Amino acid sequence: MTPAFVHDEIENLEDLILEKSGMAPGRVAQFVDLLFQYIEVVPVDEFYPVIGRADEAIGDTDPDDVLYLACAIASDAAIWSGDSDFGDQSLEKTYSTSA
Repeated sequence: MTPAFVHDEIENLEDLILEKSGMAPGRVAQFVDLLFQYIEVVPVDEFYPVIGRADEAIGDTDPDDVLYLACAIASDAAIWSGDSDFGDQSLEKTYSTSA
């Protein structure tokens, strides 16, 4: 699962994705659509109430990760990330591919 704003992030990075992937825009769109068939998108209103708790936990460490942690808290889900900043909090369990 992922917070709903990830779609906006992908759109903002579209030029970089096209450049790095070497794929045509239509092909990238197909790939993104396929990827999101397997990802549950959590609307902001579902995790908005716990953003404060997430900010207290990791806001000073990495403000960019606050909304991801809030999404995990609201969904009672663990976090799977290679970002070590999530290890600085104890609100949700964190897993890493490297560990």
